[in-house]
Amino acid sequence: MAVKDDLPTSPPQGAPRNPGRRMLLGGIPIAVTLASKPALASVGQCSVSNALSGNLSHPIPAGINCGLTPSSWVSLAGTNQLWPRTAMYPQTTFSTACGSPGMSSNWTIGAQSMLAALQGSLVITCKIKGNKTTLNAGLFGEQVAASLLNAAAFSPNNYTKTLSQIQAMVSPIWLSSPNSSSQAQSSLDSVTTQLAPLNINS
Repeated sequence: MAVKDDLPTSPPQGAPRNPGRRMLLGGIPIAVTLASKPALASVGQCSVSNALSGNLSHPIPAGINCGLTPSSWVSLAGTNQLWPRTAMYPQTTFSTACGSPGMSSNWTIGAQSMLAALQGSLVITCKIKGNKTTLNAGLFGEQVAASLLNAAAFSPNNYTKTLSQIQAMVSPIWLSSPNSSSQAQSSLDSVTTQLAPLNINS
């Protein structure tokens, strides 16, 4: 007489398949805990409301990236929210927060404020072979300004870069002497590309 196998050979129709959650050990099903993601890998989980509510009594869990977008910082300007935590103000000049090229540099930064930089209005020029060239600095200004504010407000637990680290990313640009406008633009774009993925929460 055949013995009927009580174990189903396949999951019921419509049942979720997730082999990573369970495995067999000696015929006994056991649950397996999936490895957790590395610190700050779970980006996008800190909204502006989370950032505003986070404080010493209700801290945001370490490892969650709270880097806000440039437009989020623009919306918060003048509201007395988060900006005071950074020791910067909407009217603080970008060069004061980021670091000035200096008199001997081939580079110059306009007198735009942090708020203007966040809005894409930063002006940067570079002297190339004796000619002053105006570069496309809008995105660079937005992302660097947002990163400076995010670092001041949330590092080290909820933002991967510190103020000094961001300034150290930018300062080599002011020391460089590009041979072409494309080389100068590439220097700005490289920093923008590195910082933009951190400034994503709104």
